[in-house]
Amino acid sequence: MAELTSAEEFVQFVRRWRSASGSVARSTAVAQLDSHLRRLKEAPSGTAETRRAFRIGAELADIVATMAWDEAAHGAAQRYFKLAAQLAHVASDDALASVALASLARHCFDLDRPADGLEVVQLAQYATRRTASPRLRAVLATREAWAHAQLGDAPAFRRTVRLAEDYFSEGLRDGDAATPSVRSLDEAELMGVTGARYRDLSRHDVRHAAEAQDYIGRAIALRDPDRVRNRVFDLVGLARSHLITREPERAAELIGMALPDAVPWTSGRVGVKLRDFHREAGAFATVPAVRDVREVVAAKLAV
Repeated sequence: MAELTSAEEFVQFVRRWRSASGSVARSTAVAQLDSHLRRLKEAPSGTAETRRAFRIGAELADIVATMAWDEAAHGAAQRYFKLAAQLAHVASDDALASVALASLARHCFDLDRPADGLEVVQLAQYATRRTASPRLRAVLATREAWAHAQLGDAPAFRRTVRLAEDYFSEGLRDGDAATPSVRSLDEAELMGVTGARYRDLSRHDVRHAAEAQDYIGRAIALRDPDRVRNRVFDLVGLARSHLITREPERAAELIGMALPDAVPWTSGRVGVKLRDFHREAGAFATVPAVRDVREVVAAKLAV
C-alpha cells in the first residue's frame, strides 16, 4: 500500500511540475513507468490493489506519451497513449481508458490525420456508451468536433459542439467536475478548445474566424492563473485567428503577451504553435509590429 501511495504521489508531483515549468525530463517519468510495469508483472490478479496499480500505470503512461508528443517523438507518443488505454482497461477504469484514447485522437489531429482521430474517438464513445459521465461525454464530443473541423464539415462540427456544451452543463448540474479522468475540462478549456477548432474551420471558410476569436477570448477571461501553458496556447491561437481576419497589429500584440510565459515550453507544442504563427505571419512581414515580433519568435526558436 505504501508503494502504491508513493507512486500516486509521483504522478501528482510530475503533473504539477510540468504545469508549473515544463521542465520535467521524460527519462525520469519513463524510468518510473518501467519500474512500475516490472512490479505489475508480480501483482496478483483481480484484487483492488492490483486494479489501483494498473490505474497508476495508465496515468504514468499518459504522462510519458504527452512528454514524447512535446518532444515530437510521435511514434513513442502513440505507443504510450495506447499503453495507457490498455492499462486502464485492465484496471476496469473505462473512463480513464477513453480519456487516453481521446488523447491519442488529439495527437492524430495534431499530425493532420482527422479521419484516424475520428475513428479513435468513436471507439472511445462506443466503449463508454452506457457508463460515461456527462463530463466525459463532453470531452469526447470536443474530440469528435475537432475531426469535423479539420475535415471542413461545418454542420457536423456545430452539431457536435452543441452536444459538448450540453454535456458540460449537465455535468455541472450532476457535480462530476472533480472526476479525476476528466479534471482538465473546465469551462475555460471548453471555450479554448472550441475556439481553436473554429480557427481550424476558418481555413475552409474565413467567416468562422470571428467565432474563434469570441470563444478564445472567453477562454482567456476564464483561465485559472495557474494554467499558464493553456493561456499561452489561447493567446497564440487568438493571434493566428487575427491573421486570418487580416488584423496583423492585433496578432503581433497577442504574441507579445504570450512570449514571456512561453519560454519554458518552446521546445514542445508551444514552440510548434509559435512556428506556425511565424510562418503564417510572413504574409504581413512588412508591417512593423509583425516584423518585430517575428524577429523575437525567430530568436527564441532558432527559426
